[in-house]
Amino acid sequence: MNSYDLIIKNGTIIDGTQAPRFMADIGIKNGCIEKIGSLTGESALRTIDAEGKIVAPGVIDTHTHYDAQMFWDPYLTNSSWHGTTSVTVGNCGFGFMPCRESDRERYMKMMEATEQVPLNAMQSALPWTWESFPEWMAAVRAIPKGINVSAYLPLNSLMMYVMGVEAAKTRPATASERAEMRRLLHEAMDAGAVGFGFSFLQNYNSHKDFDGSPMPTDSMQIEEAYNLCRVLKERGEGVVQALMEIPGMPESNRAQCEELARLSGRPVLFNVVVALDVMPDFHRDTLAWLDEVRAKQLPIYAQALCCRIWVQSSAEDFTVWDAHPLFAAFTAADREGKIAMASDPDYRSKVREWYQPEKFYAGGGPLENWVITDACGSSYAKYEGQTIAAIAEQHSACVTDTFWDMVVATEAKLGFKNPPSLSVDPVKVTELLSHPQVIPGTSDGGAHVKISVSGHYQTDFIDWLVREQNMMSLEQMHYKSSYLPARLLGFEKRGALLEGYAADIMVYDFEKINYNQERYDRVEDLPGGDWRWVVYAEGIDNVIVNGEVIFTSNGACTGAHPGRMLNCSGAMLEQIDDKAA
Repeated sequence: MNSYDLIIKNGTIIDGTQAPRFMADIGIKNGCIEKIGSLTGESALRTIDAEGKIVAPGVIDTHTHYDAQMFWDPYLTNSSWHGTTSVTVGNCGFGFMPCRESDRERYMKMMEATEQVPLNAMQSALPWTWESFPEWMAAVRAIPKGINVSAYLPLNSLMMYVMGVEAAKTRPATASERAEMRRLLHEAMDAGAVGFGFSFLQNYNSHKDFDGSPMPTDSMQIEEAYNLCRVLKERGEGVVQALMEIPGMPESNRAQCEELARLSGRPVLFNVVVALDVMPDFHRDTLAWLDEVRAKQLPIYAQALCCRIWVQSSAEDFTVWDAHPLFAAFTAADREGKIAMASDPDYRSKVREWYQPEKFYAGGGPLENWVITDACGSSYAKYEGQTIAAIAEQHSACVTDTFWDMVVATEAKLGFKNPPSLSVDPVKVTELLSHPQVIPGTSDGGAHVKISVSGHYQTDFIDWLVREQNMMSLEQMHYKSSYLPARLLGFEKRGALLEGYAADIMVYDFEKINYNQERYDRVEDLPGGDWRWVVYAEGIDNVIVNGEVIFTSNGACTGAHPGRMLNCSGAMLEQIDDKAA
């Protein structure tokens, strides 16, 4: 009789707690780590020889938008290829629950506008067998999952469900509406929610509704969030996810964030902190504030977006300019409309007068830095590989006019890539990630699928900050990416390689872990044959979820579906037979 379901032998274990690495075997049974030590002579249904490899806890990504993708991709790629074993959806207040039948199309258009999830994919793949949060949970518990999923109750959805769309965007909730929202949060938490999520950026959020108006939570009174904090305080469980600050905002929402922590008594995941070369003190100011709130004993943690990502898109597909009214009109137009606008002297003149490079850091970076990747055989083909600024200089023209000329010449199919607008200074990024109240992530996995990819952040950090720069240790990195997020979410016995903990594990070759840093790869695997960008992992030998291997070397999928829905304690919710759901 086999002693274990799986044994990982001879590996170098980074357990996630920041304890020094050590050599040992790991014995796994019934989805949990049963023994760590010498297992010589013990038998198992399957054995992985990890000699010369790192064995570490799977990544816990608390900020994704896989709300739709989970219905057609049980492995939630790109994230799982790179060692992510648990994700949280419902971030920034966006999601599909609760939702009345009459609002389904609006919710999907909202997700397309804010997170660039293709509408046709959602229309063809979402079963819409739910209205309430518990009914949504039942639907997700019934679908196969390669990795674990937890969910916030999205506040935009909640406000629109209780108040109606127009009221949610134009007035405060009434006392009775706030009581109903509290009741529905209790209901969601009972069904397995891990808290609630929202954004609160007023008019500064690039997340706009499909009609160009702000989302409900961006224009709401902050009391709507305070109202729900009292539910978490009463229950003594749950997390608040709050997108409350982006670079360049003239107003601070930090006092409101502190009040969220006071009223809830629970961890608040504050978004977003980034390192920028053009604003070198932005992240340092945030870190100083985190020191202040720690002195006040407020459990506020910032989520960092700081891996080396870039934008790779085309004039036809790019939508991140929605934060800028003049460019928002361009991105909202169809291809023929884009060509017409790019040809219009009045429109070009308005853009020319308005445009300043610093205004574009929230829109993928200044136009000057964009590199042309595909001129579609036009007269600009000879400039491929050059920046728009360099091309403009050769034509003695301004940057915006040069861009519009290329849009017209390529019939709005112009392909481009920008260098990272985030800092790639390892000193700044390490300074940010090393702060005790900062966690990495903000991958937005499942979103922006034709624009950028960042589900590979753990691979990037190991390759860049640990191996190449030697500025962080593997012990630090896996603590930040696994154990600390688990503690903040309240997940018991997850996020570390300890006896009795869930066997969520990645096994990789430290010398080979990497990814293609030159370009994203295009795959046509969305519903209906639509396409997206992906980043494949290199050097990751095994990804294990709840004791079962889901990927082997080079991303080969085993077909196993061990993932489960997790509640706010990290407990697995029972899988529901899809025929009974």
